Amino acid sequence: MRLQAKAVTVLLLVTLLAPVLTFEATAKTTTCSQKQKSAVKKHITKQISAMAESDWQAAYGYAAKSFQNSIPIELFAEIIETQYEFLMVNDGYAFGVCKNSKNAYSQIVSVDFEGAKRTLYYELILVGKRMGVVSATEVIEKPGLAV
Repeated sequence: MRLQAKAVTVLLLVTLLAPVLTFEATAKTTTCSQKQKSAVKKHITKQISAMAESDWQAAYGYAAKSFQNSIPIELFAEIIETQYEFLMVNDGYAFGVCKNSKNAYSQIVSVDFEGAKRTLYYELILVGKRMGVVSATEVIEKPGLAV
């Protein structure tokens, strides 16, 4: 499958799965406890470290099963290499606000890359005892608007 066709497929999957994989609008969202923050930070850090080493099997292993059932590992690796290179060769990153709603978490991560900051909004879920990254979306700041 060509890259353009893959991108369309990913876009369609994200569009179709978005209501399933994101927080329910009516669910109560609270700030993560220290234990939750630590678990989320550890999970994301391990995935970013695996990406930096181009260890796609390990990085993919930190994705949620629902993500893995929708996106094959080859496409995952291609997306990271072409759209999220800044995760692979970052100059450091910091964790911002962590929110939770039942067994779903959102985490802001600020990534330093080539003298600029790139902000990601991560969504993770906890199924049983297994945490997984559902998505990482770059937040594009518009002049005059705060993230």
